[in-house]
Amino acid sequence: MKKKKDDENEKGIVESFLGGMPVFGDFFKELAKTETFKERFKEVDEKIEENLRKGYKKKWGFEANISVRPIFNEVKEETSEITISEDYFYGKKGDNLTLAVKVPKEDVDLKIKGKDLLITSDNFEKKIVLPGYFRSIKRKQYKEGILVLELTK
Repeated sequence: MKKKKDDENEKGIVESFLGGMPVFGDFFKELAKTETFKERFKEVDEKIEENLRKGYKKKWGFEANISVRPIFNEVKEETSEITISEDYFYGKKGDNLTLAVKVPKEDVDLKIKGKDLLITSDNFEKKIVLPGYFRSIKRKQYKEGILVLELTK
């Protein structure tokens, strides 16, 4: 009766080895409690003991590889473009264009036509050739004769 209890508490070679592994040790200890793994561990233990009895000497080695892949995709540098003219200037970054232009008053009509921006009022008209095609005016601000627009593609 006492021998059976000792057998249950005694770990085999495989179970001792796997149970002592960092990180996975607890996982293998839990697996060793299942009937399937008990049988498999016992079979492997018997093969190891048999090889030891026969005197097989084998060099053992361990090799591990860690593969690391970047989490981020390649970082693309955004280029910005700045143009300064006599009565306007703009800065382009990505799909946005910030344009500052001299206008006589705040209440002006704005129209994007192809690559052109038309600014008109009672007796004022200005055509600015944009560096690309833009669909809409995202933001508009006027202060002291300067109209600042943010356009998006």
